[in-house]
Amino acid sequence: MFNLVSKLFTGFLLPPGLFITIFIIIAVLSKKVRKIAIFSAVLLYLISTKPIANLLLTPLENDITIIQHENDAKYTILLGGGFNFKDIFKFSPHAFKREVYAFMISKETNTPLIFCGAKKEMKAFLDDLRLFEKRFNFKITYYFPKPSLNTYQNAETASELFEEKGWKKKIYLITSAYHMKRAIMLYKHFGFEVVPKPVDFLRDYNYDYWDFLPNAGSFLKSYAAIHEYFGILSLKLRGI
Repeated sequence: MFNLVSKLFTGFLLPPGLFITIFIIIAVLSKKVRKIAIFSAVLLYLISTKPIANLLLTPLENDITIIQHENDAKYTILLGGGFNFKDIFKFSPHAFKREVYAFMISKETNTPLIFCGAKKEMKAFLDDLRLFEKRFNFKITYYFPKPSLNTYQNAETASELFEEKGWKKKIYLITSAYHMKRAIMLYKHFGFEVVPKPVDFLRDYNYDYWDFLPNAGSFLKSYAAIHEYFGILSLKLRGI
């Protein structure tokens, strides 16, 4: 009984469920905005549940073909994704998964690692790399293009670096699985031959009853997927 009450409290009295409850109260109390309030409550409920989050993520993460190392890419490119300098590892949890996987790929394939991101992300990358070098006797060759603020700029500045160095544009590309489709589109636009190396898959098909209650984790996954769809649409509208 206590577990049921706890789950219902978490589902409907903490965000985003709290806002669903508020919309329902508004729908009951106000005839003028009832339809809008009900629509908002239903929409927010759906995108805050695991099944809908998985439904949104599946086309993004299913379209990726994971290719093994024998494709002979010459370089590994890692995309940034947030940081926190107060933490032991400076990259944020999702970005840290990318980073560790990039270290593994670069080491296993003996390819230089190119990190694409903002200026502060480059510092975070160096801090994490030094920690790995110190604790695990880890060594790789790395390069930084010009600092960049989004995936389009990541690809653009990487292209500039490769052309400046005269490098062949065949790469292992590492980013979160849900983001890989858009990243491939952009790197191909700038002339790269891409071998995708996705990590940080967000889909989770292990269900229980509580996954049909709204929760912040599922809402954030839905948000990430919807953000990608708008990003892909914007690229298509630009002819990329």
